[in-house]
Amino acid sequence: MHYSRVSAAPSETYSAAAAVLMTELLKGSISLLVAFSRLDCTGSSPASSLWNPRTLFYRFRRLGKEVFRPDCWKLSIPAILYVIQNNLQFVAVSNLEAATFQVSYQMKILTTAAFSVVLLRRKLSPTKWLALLFLAIGVGIVQIQGGSSNKSESVSHEMNALKGFMAVVAACFTSGLAGVYFEMVLKNSPGDLWVRNVQLSLFSLLPALLPVIVSRNIPTAPGAPVVSLQLFANFGVWAWATVAVQVLGGLLTALVIKYADNILKGFATSLSIVISFLASVALFNFRMTLTFILGSTVVLVATWMEELELALAAPKPTLSVVFGYRSRGRGALSSCVDVIAVIAVVLPHGEQE
Repeated sequence: MHYSRVSAAPSETYSAAAAVLMTELLKGSISLLVAFSRLDCTGSSPASSLWNPRTLFYRFRRLGKEVFRPDCWKLSIPAILYVIQNNLQFVAVSNLEAATFQVSYQMKILTTAAFSVVLLRRKLSPTKWLALLFLAIGVGIVQIQGGSSNKSESVSHEMNALKGFMAVVAACFTSGLAGVYFEMVLKNSPGDLWVRNVQLSLFSLLPALLPVIVSRNIPTAPGAPVVSLQLFANFGVWAWATVAVQVLGGLLTALVIKYADNILKGFATSLSIVISFLASVALFNFRMTLTFILGSTVVLVATWMEELELALAAPKPTLSVVFGYRSRGRGALSSCVDVIAVIAVVLPHGEQE
């Protein structure tokens, strides 16, 4: 994401609002396809083919009832928050080094823990609180050298460290609140995960579309090209790759929230700091400083403390725990999705967002 935003001059950069809108459209389409394949159509004609008109009509009607159920409005709050968070992420990565952003963005673990205590009445152990304290200290240390690190960037893109850090802070608050609220909805209601994802995407479309509409109406300087009228102007390979990663990350995050919890998800993503750091050194000539190494080490220690406590306290989930249902009669697409869910929960988390 960072490279796609800073590799070109600001006038040649793709629209972040358009990228967020496309991400929501793709996530909604994939979730709709998976939800459609998971429907149990035994109430119609068990022996009929999936593509039988009668079966298709039954499935569409059943899916419509599931999506537009009376409690679907509950997803409007996290949907709006997720759209705001995604837009703030683009602001942050455009103004911070990739490694600095990745470390700073781990503050969402703090906000997630706070909202978990308030909304879910979850009690945190002393070890978790100590890990959260270490996390906050580590992020603070990394930010000490945030201003000087921007000089390593290409001269074609000027970055504002303060603007980037404020965007990270706001994104962490929206991420924590949205994630905990979404977890509360998923675990307190009988709705299918993929149906909930469809509802989330539907409620995300309007807030994601508003920035695009506003940007189209912003007057440009005389003689300047009207780029805002072209929704996908300057969308290159890296822009589409960013959208694809955001879509995959959003879907996997929903699986982890469903079968684990938000705090575990947050600590799992902390290990991506190492990868972001190495990529920053290779791609952007990022200068390794003592403060960055110290801060990153403290953040990784906090991650290790959390993972160690979870490993000692909880057994590994089994297939029956993860699935909670029989997969007989389910389609191949649904089975593949279930395999992804198992991988996301059973294997050690390392590179998820």
